[in-house]
Amino acid sequence: MKEMLKLGLTLAIFAAVACVALAFVNNLTAPTIAKVEQEKANAGMKTVFADADTFEEVAGFTSTVENGVTIDKVCYAIKNGAKVGVVVQATGNTYDKATILVGINADKVITGINFLAISDTPGFGQKATEPAFYEQFAGLSATKALVPGTDFDGISGATITTDGVATIVSEAAKIGVEYLAAL
Repeated sequence: MKEMLKLGLTLAIFAAVACVALAFVNNLTAPTIAKVEQEKANAGMKTVFADADTFEEVAGFTSTVENGVTIDKVCYAIKNGAKVGVVVQATGNTYDKATILVGINADKVITGINFLAISDTPGFGQKATEPAFYEQFAGLSATKALVPGTDFDGISGATITTDGVATIVSEAAKIGVEYLAAL
């Protein structure tokens, strides 16, 4: 019995030291991780809205969920000090899940999309991140729901991913158009 208590106490001490070490490392690396994620998002916004000089997050924006798509944030695209469009970050279901940036100009036309994250299966689902697929969205109207096969070509063998991307982009565009109306 005494041996069991000694082993249990030793294990508890090791666990406590490990927890403190993990907390320390997390606190040390959290700002760097946040900075890298912000840089990735800024680079993505510049990709989907190349004409903009800077991006300004909409003040007071509250995340919303519509048709299973979470609108994470909305940023105004700014050129020469004037708001010329929006970039919407949205997360939703594909075969698994994807987070996509959608740029929309003042003419209510999609300027491009960029995947910040996609966890679909390697092979078919990951083909959504290939330029042959995502470049099709540039120039499409942001005022209507997108239909695979009509508005853009889907990914052969990845219908669920294709439909999911269409839903995410459509919902993001709908929110973007609402914010464009306020310009």
